[in-house]
Amino acid sequence: MMNSYILDSALLDKFKQAVSDYDDFLINTYSNYNGKNLWSLICSAKDWLSVSVNGLPYIDLNHSHDDVRSLNVLQLITTYDIVLQSIEQLHRVFEMEHPLKKDDSVFNAAVPDDAYFAQIRACFGAHPVDLRSADGTMPDRKSTDKYFASWSSDVSSSIGGNDDYSVYLYSNNPDTVQPIRFSMSFAKIHEYTIKRCSLLSNVISVIEKKHGIFIEQQRQRPISRHSDDVVEQLQILLKENSTRIREGDGYHYDIETLIELFTAPQDFPEQERQEVAQYLNSLHVLVDELFEAFQSMTFNEDGMAHGYLLHSRSSKFYGLHYDLEKVFEYLNNPYFSADRVDYHLRRLISEGVLPPYVSPQMDKRDLQLLLLARLTEKR
Repeated sequence: MMNSYILDSALLDKFKQAVSDYDDFLINTYSNYNGKNLWSLICSAKDWLSVSVNGLPYIDLNHSHDDVRSLNVLQLITTYDIVLQSIEQLHRVFEMEHPLKKDDSVFNAAVPDDAYFAQIRACFGAHPVDLRSADGTMPDRKSTDKYFASWSSDVSSSIGGNDDYSVYLYSNNPDTVQPIRFSMSFAKIHEYTIKRCSLLSNVISVIEKKHGIFIEQQRQRPISRHSDDVVEQLQILLKENSTRIREGDGYHYDIETLIELFTAPQDFPEQERQEVAQYLNSLHVLVDELFEAFQSMTFNEDGMAHGYLLHSRSSKFYGLHYDLEKVFEYLNNPYFSADRVDYHLRRLISEGVLPPYVSPQMDKRDLQLLLLARLTEKR
């Protein structure tokens, strides 16, 4: 039987979606933020929020064994604490003011709610044999008083009140005779957690706002244009890709491929040389499209309109899909041996996709250039 103390999974899903939607920006910005990898912290907070929110309903607060039930109460409190810590850490990452630091509206105790919850956590299992306070207030620095909690137990109905669990706190002062009863309500600690969990919506808004500011900053920063030297232009775009999207992602592979194509030695017979020259000329449109996309910071989810020049989608090659896949693996994977690609090259030659003189000994850039030119031509 699941307990009724659950947190809003819809809000967690929105946060996870925001991290996914803006992961390039978050990784680029926070993987090295003032010398610290805060992207790791964001991932950790996201993971533990997920564990806590999804696991919380399955904590058994009605177990038949007293000791197990006591440990499960600690598990409930600890799970809440993980949620609270995760949200606090996210506030630090995104340099947000925590609006509830001094709030005392839930527990109505002598200390702020955060300090009182810390006392509940300590008394009910976090460190019950090493307590410096009986009510969460900060003791005097010179004080040597310590308190030790009894095991926790259900509040007897004969005691009355709205609390659910209690402990007795014993003092290390030999003159103190009577222990202090300290109790807590599940409903109250749940209310306290929900109030702070709702701050996740602020975190989502800040992520979206910071991403928007980043986009506008990049749009305002002009990219150098060297239309007379396409390779130099592509090298500039490669750096912009690292800054505006992130290193090794976005259009990194496409830009590197374009550089390889434009710097291929073109050791072909005259007929193929004319063929690839036409193909290379058509690629300038894709270079311009990449430039405009980076400058405007507008990226189509379906890719570039002229992306087919590097990634043929023609159904004509459906029967050769596996062979093409292996040839491209050979071109892009330095550990893929030439011996393993020979059969697939011969298949493409027999189907007229490649000329008869092609072999694994050919310069990889030339092979890639010729293959892409042929795939686009027969599109």
